[in-house]
Amino acid sequence: MIVNGNSMEPEHRLGDLVLTRSKPDYDIDQKVVYKDPVVGYVFHRVVDLDDEGFILKGDNNDWLDAYQPKRAEIVGKYWFMIPGAGQVIRKLREPAYFAGFTIIIVGIISSIFLFEKRDVSRKRKKRDFMKSQPAITRGEIRQELLLFLGILALVALILGIYVFTKPVTKVYTDTMFYTHEGDFSYTSRNKDTLYDAATVKTGDPIYFLITCDVLMDFDYSFSARDLSPAENLSLAGKYKISAQLSDIDGWTRSFELHPVTEFSGDSFESKVSLDVCSIHDLILAKEEKTGAESRIYDFKILPIVTITGEVKGIPLQDIYQPEIAFQFNPTLMRMPEMEDGLNLNQEGFLTDDYIDLNTINIFGIEVAIIRARQITLVLFIISLLASAYPTWTLIRDIRRSDISRIQIQYHPLLVDVLDGNQENLGDQIVEVASFSDLTKMAERYGAMILHESKDSYHRYSVQDAQTVYQYEIDVFKDETLFPTIYEFRKALLRAIAEDQLELYYQPVVLLKDRSVIGVEAFLRWNHPDHGTLYPADFISHAEACDLIPEIDSWVTKNVCQQLRIWKEKGVSVVPVSINISPETILKDQFITEVTATILENMCDPNLIQIEINRSNQIFRDENIKEHLIQLNDLGVRLAFDNFATDSANQINQIFQMPIQSLKIDRTIIQGIKENRTSQRLVSAIAKMAKSLKIEVVAQGVESKEDLDILKAQDIEVAQGFFLGKLATADEIGSLLEKPD
Repeated sequence: MIVNGNSMEPEHRLGDLVLTRSKPDYDIDQKVVYKDPVVGYVFHRVVDLDDEGFILKGDNNDWLDAYQPKRAEIVGKYWFMIPGAGQVIRKLREPAYFAGFTIIIVGIISSIFLFEKRDVSRKRKKRDFMKSQPAITRGEIRQELLLFLGILALVALILGIYVFTKPVTKVYTDTMFYTHEGDFSYTSRNKDTLYDAATVKTGDPIYFLITCDVLMDFDYSFSARDLSPAENLSLAGKYKISAQLSDIDGWTRSFELHPVTEFSGDSFESKVSLDVCSIHDLILAKEEKTGAESRIYDFKILPIVTITGEVKGIPLQDIYQPEIAFQFNPTLMRMPEMEDGLNLNQEGFLTDDYIDLNTINIFGIEVAIIRARQITLVLFIISLLASAYPTWTLIRDIRRSDISRIQIQYHPLLVDVLDGNQENLGDQIVEVASFSDLTKMAERYGAMILHESKDSYHRYSVQDAQTVYQYEIDVFKDETLFPTIYEFRKALLRAIAEDQLELYYQPVVLLKDRSVIGVEAFLRWNHPDHGTLYPADFISHAEACDLIPEIDSWVTKNVCQQLRIWKEKGVSVVPVSINISPETILKDQFITEVTATILENMCDPNLIQIEINRSNQIFRDENIKEHLIQLNDLGVRLAFDNFATDSANQINQIFQMPIQSLKIDRTIIQGIKENRTSQRLVSAIAKMAKSLKIEVVAQGVESKEDLDILKAQDIEVAQGFFLGKLATADEIGSLLEKPD
């Protein structure tokens, strides 16, 4: 039960949640919950037991409970308490809080259900054409984003339905409490020594044989609660004071003690003289004429105050009529004894109805209904608009191929494995007709689906004891992206002709002042149906189609054109590095084509740097070596790419070529912080290259720690995402632009 009062304080406070357990018997001093037929459920302590039932009392109460429950009416004994939990439950009973709580719980359950099986981290030697790792990662992120946006839209929808059913405005009642304060006193001159003081004071009896003249004071004031000193009262009124004499037979006689008098403000003072002996004479005359004697007569002083005005802008009109009672007997006049003394205060209140904006309490914050409508509407629209593009791209990728559809739809069940593990499979291999059949087998055996890929071939397996269920897809054979290698060739040639290919550039930085001294060009294919494709996605297939020279020619031509554009814009042009394959360099017309392209675009050949792959084919073929020497004679710079990876003859090969730059492979830089061997290797390369007057470029700098270590190894030039990410030609042009 929820504690709804303070009767069990200080141990149990308002809003605490108390849990009880039923017991076969209950003893004195136990805290129990019982059901009162009038009040309802009560949580109090048992203090005694009699024939009527249990006697209970609240720890903070001075009285016993009026109801004595029987044993069957006790719900249970106190078990434990959760402080403040009752207030939370009360909040959850409100529609807005309950809706929000329900949505959160549904969202958490949905998240656990959808993402409890995460993809394991995977390392691949290369990405094949039809399954780009970034695309798969984007698919997973999109699903999580869509889940979040869906929950957001659902929250906005439910809150929107609630707030749109509420009126924008509401009638509120402003209540102002006020008090009429009256103060009454009387005095009389003491003509004898019967009193302690020379003056008869309020509360003292007045003996008719001692004194007759009584001076009465009546003071009035008006006060209002929560009224600041700056808020003045605008009040006025009138008052009069009368008296009334009566007996038990119903006889009354009225007297006017003070005439009607007007006053302004919130207070006044009045003085009234009363001859009590004349009233005593009136009583004697009445008894003599009527023969009816009464031992006690009631005598009342009756002030009547009528007050009007405004209190904090609220109109006020009220009448204050206190009664000051006295008793007469044949010898004296006195005030009756009262336990609380003479209290003439009278409470009142004013109400003022006004219309203001209706509000809703959302997690303790009061929000206007009109604003809540706007917020929910904006959230709903934003969530729908934000989900449009991810939804479209997700549908597009699902429709792109069976590979991408399977990866996106079933990625929690997939585990990527290395190829060539058939010897570890079971004795019996069963080929299933569809991937959905394979998922049924995975669900039946509670197993993960193993995914093995090589080039365009994909195998999915589920193993149960000695039986392995498999489903295979060959991208080209199964006509997922390009039905045949011929279709791929046609698509790539169209991409070259229609400029679907695009170059991005990464800065090469001089470390001592962070100036850009070069850039490297990177190729992307903006496919109209399949989005951005990376070189790892199509280069191997381009090699199979013998289209690598066409790609290299396109890259060389576009780099020369871009150099000319930068120069025309007044940009401080730096050398651009491009990767050219050995197959292209081997062509007889290669030197002629490069020369013609340079001349056509009026490029400085010193601004072109061709990066030579570390493949040993470069050095085995004399024609390639001859072409590289001719390029150097033309003025084109040559760089040795991916240096210091796996060839023991690389140092000797440097002396066979007119190399101007060595580019240390990124695999050496990765993990250089922890690998002392890599640090020593980089230091040795730097010293050797400096002695040969060859520039050294460290590739793949990803952090400040990498940069600091490279500087310590005497590396002067580097590139990587930490120093500069891939950028478009226009962005690089802005970076290199000369100051005015």
